[in-house]
Amino acid sequence: MPPEASSSTGFIAGRTRPLPAERPHLTRCTKLLCSAFLTLLLVAGVIVFVAYLAVRPHRPRFHVTAFTASGIPSGGGPVVLSGQLAVRNPNRDIAYFFDRFYLSVEYRGGDVARDRPLTAAPLYQPPKTTSPLPFEGVEVSAGEDMAKDAAEGDGRVEMTVRVRSRIRARLAFWGNRHWHPLNVRCEVAVGPDGQLLAEYLQKRCSIDFF
Repeated sequence: MPPEASSSTGFIAGRTRPLPAERPHLTRCTKLLCSAFLTLLLVAGVIVFVAYLAVRPHRPRFHVTAFTASGIPSGGGPVVLSGQLAVRNPNRDIAYFFDRFYLSVEYRGGDVARDRPLTAAPLYQPPKTTSPLPFEGVEVSAGEDMAKDAAEGDGRVEMTVRVRSRIRARLAFWGNRHWHPLNVRCEVAVGPDGQLLAEYLQKRCSIDFF
C-alpha cells in the first residue's frame, strides 16, 4: 500500500504547473492608461457642463398679442378670425430656424379651421428677438353656435389656436441639421363683440417640441 500511495502523489505533483510570474510593468501601464482615460472623461464632462451653463438654452416663447372674431354679434353667418401671435427667442447665443407655420382653430373640441398657411416661407430668428405671426381672413362656419355662447352665461366664446411647424437650433457656427416637430397651443376667448378678453392678451401659449 505505501508504494501505491507514493506513486499517486507523484502523479498529481507532476500534473501541477507553476503559476506564471507577475509582470509589474504591464500592471503599471494598465493603471496609467485607465487613470488617463478617466481624467480625460472627467475634463470633457466638466467642459460640457460649463458650456451648458454659459449658453443656458431656452425654448422659444409664443404669446397672443391680438385676436378678433368678426361676425359673432350678427349670429348665423360665417365668423372671420384675425389676430397675431408673437414668437420670442429668449436665448443669448442660440438662433432658431422655423419651417413654414400652419394654423388651426379648435372650437368645442373640433376643428373649425385646419392647417391654414400662416407664413409663406421659413423663418430665421436671431437671438434675443421677437417675430410677429399675423393672420387674417380665417373663415369658420360655427357662427350660430358661437353666437349662442356669446348670448348665454358670461358671454365668452372660447377657442384654441394651434400652430404647427418644424424647428432646429443654431449655436454660433454650429448648427443642428435635424428638424424637430413644433406644436403650439394658445387658449383664447372673445366677448359678445368678438374682441379678445383682456385676461388673454399676451397670454403665454403652451409649446411642445424635442
